[in-house]
Amino acid sequence: MTNLIDTIHGLGTFTTFTRALEMSALALTLREPGAYTVFAPTDAAFAQMHADMLEDLFEERDDLSKVVKYRVVMGRYKAADLLDVIFLKTMEGQRITIRSSATSGPGSEKFEDASEAHSYVIKDTVTSTLLESMKVNGATITRADVSADNGIVHVVDKVLVPRFMIL
Repeated sequence: MTNLIDTIHGLGTFTTFTRALEMSALALTLREPGAYTVFAPTDAAFAQMHADMLEDLFEERDDLSKVVKYRVVMGRYKAADLLDVIFLKTMEGQRITIRSSATSGPGSEKFEDASEAHSYVIKDTVTSTLLESMKVNGATITRADVSADNGIVHVVDKVLVPRFMIL
């Protein structure tokens, strides 16, 4: 396996995020040994932003660093682990919210019998049905559990921006 930066770069659809990581000091950290979880936005996620906002983000290094750090969490959290948490503290300092159909609270979904519940999680494997319902601050995890030597990557469909930050 390789480190997180090389893993993300190797996935091929993260050119903009890889550039953001390299421009921030965080790229050095994510090449070193450790345990990190990265919620990586695809190029398509960045394409959803207005071109002016994206350009401004890359010109303002402090804001860029905040956005990049807001998607990195200390510790290795696989998708199955995320079912057991509601908040994770990011390297930026704020918390992100994890939601899924399994954690959205009582009454959100009713099973007629245990066999229906069994279709969601089998032998600690998160099924595609449950994965499709997993959200990080409203961004859907589209691909989970990409392993690297020093952590885990989860692919998300939106660029997460820290609260109270205006781009």
